[in-house]
Amino acid sequence: MDPAPPPPLPDDALESVLRGLAPRDLAVSRCVCRAWRRVVDDRRLLRADLLPRSLGGIFLNLHGLWFTQFLARPTTGAAVSGRLDYTVPGEPDRLPILYVSDHCNGLLVLDHCVVNPATRQWALLPPRPEDLPQPPPPGMDVCTDEYLVFDPTLSPDDFELFILPSVPYKLKQSDEECEESEWPPSTLILSVFSSKTGLWEEREFGREGAAAGTLPGMVGSVRSFLDHQGCYWRGALYVCCSDCFVMRISLSNSTYRVIRLPTEGGEFYLGKSIKGVYCASLFQKSQLQIWFLNDECGHDQTEWVLKHDRDIFPILPNLNYDEQCDGPWILQEFYYWGPEQHYDEISELEVNEVIVEDKMEEKFEWDSDNDNVLEPGSRSNDSCIILLGFHPYKKVVFLSDKFDRVLAYNWSISKLQDLGKLFPKFYIEHDYQFFHRLVRASFPYTPCWLGELPEKLNSEARLQD
Repeated sequence: MDPAPPPPLPDDALESVLRGLAPRDLAVSRCVCRAWRRVVDDRRLLRADLLPRSLGGIFLNLHGLWFTQFLARPTTGAAVSGRLDYTVPGEPDRLPILYVSDHCNGLLVLDHCVVNPATRQWALLPPRPEDLPQPPPPGMDVCTDEYLVFDPTLSPDDFELFILPSVPYKLKQSDEECEESEWPPSTLILSVFSSKTGLWEEREFGREGAAAGTLPGMVGSVRSFLDHQGCYWRGALYVCCSDCFVMRISLSNSTYRVIRLPTEGGEFYLGKSIKGVYCASLFQKSQLQIWFLNDECGHDQTEWVLKHDRDIFPILPNLNYDEQCDGPWILQEFYYWGPEQHYDEISELEVNEVIVEDKMEEKFEWDSDNDNVLEPGSRSNDSCIILLGFHPYKKVVFLSDKFDRVLAYNWSISKLQDLGKLFPKFYIEHDYQFFHRLVRASFPYTPCWLGELPEKLNSEARLQD
């Protein structure tokens, strides 16, 4: 005789259980009764407010400067500071490099930790073991680029870091026997750090489909654009490994695939936007193309779809850079080393005062009728445009003008908007020559208000010690 079923949970107890579920887990509860669905829907809305579904700003790495700067998007909600030295253990005068190396869904990777600027929590990273990564396959360089994977809809507390090998700039004499070797190899061994275990480990990924080419044919095809090119989208990590192909790493089945870039030559930026993975390319200084990666129908049918193709030189503005200062976005300037205290960052109080001063958040959404949409101007032929990334939820690509401005280009209506300053004042006025004013990497930032990083460190706890 089967045992009697357990008595049903009281409604308040069931509601408490449902409110503790992650958004994806709640989806399976849609088939329950109407009263329970209301609890599910309320919980979904509550969690949606905390998920990384808005653009909070852009983190900028500048040539020769080991302190990442932050161009903040104004908001009437809680302000996020880009200052990250609260993550540093030990003496304040022995700061490590505070340089963002990757971003994924609200988490940032620094040299010593992974940090959530919105919640001001961080997790210290253990040093890489000396035996990891293992010696790369012959002909490959050991790459130190780390790519972050964090999906708060699956787990708000866990993340992983992946280290990928890179194609060499030139072959060594000892690599001559590998002239016919495929690149990447049929089996790719990656070093992976998991916050669940707190350990570095090796993980194998088998290649699906053809290689990018033979090793001699790939040598020298290194990225000639921004340092870091990659994004995470729906269970896969996309990394631009050279100037001709992207590596799609599927985490669910431990496989990877080589995807050729839509065009070769020029400047590229690989990132995610409104519908998935996109690639922006610039040719002849101002010919802008926007490509969408269509891989929803399976690996064998992956293709790049051209969404926009235009020479933007005729619509570039002719701004007066001697007078142009702040824009609608705020550049938080950070200088952690040296005596120049008057160039230190804007305090959080000052940032909040600027942000909430009679401003509604809607004013900082894209508006083709507002006063900050730029009119075409007469530009000289020495204009230099660099790609900074995609707006994650709009048909907007961010550009930098070498003359100290960040611009947003809406490719659906072909309009430009001036956002604000690109370079901190100390970067322009002090030891950095004009030809050194370059952006090395940029990360559009989406704040996440969920989760507790494993060590549960935060500034309040540190102050109480």
